[in-house]
Amino acid sequence: MPDTRDVYAAEDLFASWLDEASRRPGEPLRIQVGSAPREFEPETEPRFTDPGHVQEFVDRVLAHLRTAESRYDDGSGLDLAGVPIAVRARRGHRQAHYERDELPLRGVMAIPPREVGGAWSLRAAVVLHEVAHHLRGGAGHDKDFRTTFLRLLEDIGMPVLADLLHTAYRLNGLDTGVDDEDRTLLRIGRLLRQAERTSNTAERDAFFTKAQALATRHQIALAVARATASIEERREDPSWETVLIGETGKRSLARYVRLMLEIAQANDVRVAIYTSNTRVTLYGFPSDISIVKALYASLVTQMVTDGDAHLRSGAHKADTREVWNGRRRRWELQPVHGSTARAAFYEAWADHVGERLKAARDLARAAAIKADVAAPVASTSTELALRAKEVEVVDYFALMRRDHGIRGTWKGTASAVHAAPGSRDAGIKAAARARLGTERALENQL
Repeated sequence: MPDTRDVYAAEDLFASWLDEASRRPGEPLRIQVGSAPREFEPETEPRFTDPGHVQEFVDRVLAHLRTAESRYDDGSGLDLAGVPIAVRARRGHRQAHYERDELPLRGVMAIPPREVGGAWSLRAAVVLHEVAHHLRGGAGHDKDFRTTFLRLLEDIGMPVLADLLHTAYRLNGLDTGVDDEDRTLLRIGRLLRQAERTSNTAERDAFFTKAQALATRHQIALAVARATASIEERREDPSWETVLIGETGKRSLARYVRLMLEIAQANDVRVAIYTSNTRVTLYGFPSDISIVKALYASLVTQMVTDGDAHLRSGAHKADTREVWNGRRRRWELQPVHGSTARAAFYEAWADHVGERLKAARDLARAAAIKADVAAPVASTSTELALRAKEVEVVDYFALMRRDHGIRGTWKGTASAVHAAPGSRDAGIKAAARARLGTERALENQL
């Protein structure tokens, strides 16, 4: 098969990177990609003692895919994540192997045990390769197989390993970037959907930082590509898109707009707001606008869900507020109306989410700039490319303000956080747990 040799070479390189990362835990993995190194902080790769241990891991992987509703359709409507895999020991030590039994319908994975020299195969990089064959529906190492393997890593909460593997494929002449932009957006969307399905609040902590960092790395790569290409070669120019926030008369529209603003500001997108708060128009590069829309669709759902839970708990009824008794101000117990509590909760939630997004963006940018070695042409440096991109968006927005007749400044609505400080604090705590699209490694969470 034409791609098999290149796939094996890429995955050998991938495995060597993981070995290097395991020897230096806690340190970023630096890999030369093009003219400058990239830094990765890969998730821990699970290792196994014997084929029985592999069986336990494979069962957890398939159960996780089913729980997360990550379908792997074979074209007939059969979800292959629902088809079991039996792991057995293989006599030979040189290869792991996958095949499919029809009666009963199942996959069979043969893994050489340690005692015959199979220690090399008792690791997730090898085992998940065979699981990808199962989810792909058979043998072969074509583009569909590689896409399935990458998706599998993302679906089980290993997005950095997926990024590393994709880098290895590209360095070996496979999947050379033509669909890289679309893949990144799909990864963000898939991780957001996974995050929305989990009910374990302990898993939510790292979601914001990881997804925003992924988005920022994607934006940096595009900015550098634009800076190094001629005008004719640029893949995209600034554009605009109008997004519906809600129908006229719907409550909390201004708070939804506030959340959209926080997300847009962290992703180099400018916003014009309809006076009714029912719509906003986003101005920026199309890929950035797509990221903002994906993040907003997930985060507004989480904000509303968290707000509903806060009101159902009744905590706002025991809130304290600052009151004026004619001579001085003091804090006392004052039941707070549900609409006021919700407004305070949403404001604090959006503000804190915005802080986390900006912090994640700044860290990702600082890391990219630090990793950027002295470029032969100054205009190709990461820092200058990002600055050029910002200037281009600012100039474009100024032009559009004139063309679209945009006037005035959005003032939102009166703040409610002082009227319901307890709801404000609850909003901050909920936002600190909010998910932005990644999960812990499967080995650690199951």
